[in-house]
Amino acid sequence: MGGRASTGAKSIGECSDAPQVEFNKSYHDEKREILGCAHYQLKAKLLAPCCNQWVTCRFCHDESRQHAMDRFAVTRMRCMLCSKEQPVGQRCSGCHEDMGRYYCQICRLIDDGPDKHIFHCEQCGICLSGRRSDYYHCSVCDACVAVDARERHSCKEKRLQCTCPICDEWLSDSVLSIVQPECQHLMHESCLSKHMEHSYKCPVCSASLCDTRAIFDSIECYMRFSVMPLEYQGQMSLVFCNDCHQRSVTKFHFLYHKCQACCSYNTAMLSTLPKHASEQ
Repeated sequence: MGGRASTGAKSIGECSDAPQVEFNKSYHDEKREILGCAHYQLKAKLLAPCCNQWVTCRFCHDESRQHAMDRFAVTRMRCMLCSKEQPVGQRCSGCHEDMGRYYCQICRLIDDGPDKHIFHCEQCGICLSGRRSDYYHCSVCDACVAVDARERHSCKEKRLQCTCPICDEWLSDSVLSIVQPECQHLMHESCLSKHMEHSYKCPVCSASLCDTRAIFDSIECYMRFSVMPLEYQGQMSLVFCNDCHQRSVTKFHFLYHKCQACCSYNTAMLSTLPKHASEQ
């Protein structure tokens, strides 16, 4: 998915007359001598128009300064191979090397990742990660949506005007792939993958993000052999299910409570009830 372009208005702290810092090469992978930065592979640095500093990309700029760089206002670049300063473009006019396999004249984006796919969406106004054929632009959400998610896509005006709940990056300005789980809360695909290494629940609403049958079967097996202390036997709990959104009364346990409506263990205990309370 993608969103609107920035306005380009200067922020407090910008200084267009600031002196340029010493120009040095930067690396995406120094051991393999791949030029670029942590965000991109490329062979040039861009001159930030807001503070007159050489930076590898706008993310590197924004992470080290108190203001944001307007990517659309960039006009100059400097080749890290021959050090020639020139108008920003895909090919160096000095050594005639391509600065990157991908170049966008609008976003001033250069990337040399060999296995990376990027395309510019005119409606979104920015470059997005992925193949153009794999996305379509939703005019209601004002964002690009994966073609294979069309059937389950839920439209909402200006949906991308929010941050990723995991990394807190503004989604409308992100070049990373964005996914929409069944609970409809948007987040970066890469952030979701890392999040699911230690949790199967949505960080916003706690709904299950994957097929939980194997997880719940494992819990069910554990519960068969889990014996509560005598003083807790017969104790009941009122729980709320994060999956079916129903309330039910179930046996109290220190760790797990089973939803009596859908059999999910993705529940939150609301209160404890008197022993042997009847189900409601």
